[in-house]
Amino acid sequence: MPAGADRLVALMFGKSLAPPERPPTAGDGVALSLEDVGVGDHRLDLRVPRLAVRRGEVLGLAGLEGSGQRLLLRACAGLLRPRRGLVAIGGADLTGRPYPAFLRAGVGYLPADRRREGLIAGLSIAEHVALRAPRPGLILRALEVRRAAERAIEAFRIRGRPETPVELLSGGNQQRTQLALLPADLALLLLEHPTRGLDIESARWVWEQLLARCRAGTALVFASSELDELMRYSDRILVFSGGRVSRPVSVAELTLDRLGRMIGGELDEVGPALAEPAATAGPGR
Repeated sequence: MPAGADRLVALMFGKSLAPPERPPTAGDGVALSLEDVGVGDHRLDLRVPRLAVRRGEVLGLAGLEGSGQRLLLRACAGLLRPRRGLVAIGGADLTGRPYPAFLRAGVGYLPADRRREGLIAGLSIAEHVALRAPRPGLILRALEVRRAAERAIEAFRIRGRPETPVELLSGGNQQRTQLALLPADLALLLLEHPTRGLDIESARWVWEQLLARCRAGTALVFASSELDELMRYSDRILVFSGGRVSRPVSVAELTLDRLGRMIGGELDEVGPALAEPAATAGPGR
């Protein structure tokens, strides 16, 4: 963030909001593997020859809106069946398996549209907590649900009460609620625009929670239209442009200018698609 922007933020919030510390988190073990995966819709037909994402690694997806990032995320979450290729989570081949199989394998997915896809309008925070019951058919007492909702509200600093309908929450508090509903132990967390529409303080808080998951071994794959966010938090970046996908490029090899030119179509300079995951974190951490 430029020095002038830092000062403006400090004046607005009464304190500096430096980005969270990012020590290396990529470790041993592969959380996500793709082999010759093809995904598409009526407009696009994308192919990812080979990709491996380590546990604890952060992979950013860059590109203009509608360039295929969402298609790839949904295929990795089990919400879209690939046209070809293999999708493996933690070494287990889940290609073509339904969404619940990916959930059981430790995959979490946070969509960009919190109100339509991430949360259920008309239900309260407490009712969302009840839906998260670990075993199907489990009967929860109202007092147990309320206490669980209160714990989630306190832990994730949600500005609401257990009985508050989620559609009445602000965008930042809806995102906090989505995060509160995720299982604690995830192998892979997929996110679409995790901080879109949030103020600076809320966005920083969200990334603190996400990086804490990385330190616990969760791999993150996220799409963002904010180049600064991609450069700051990613270990490697996959660029989508004009129906093509780059190899994953280490943030250490990139500048904002080069990333912008790649999004504009200059993908050939990065060479063929590679599979090797990052061994260490990028310099932005």
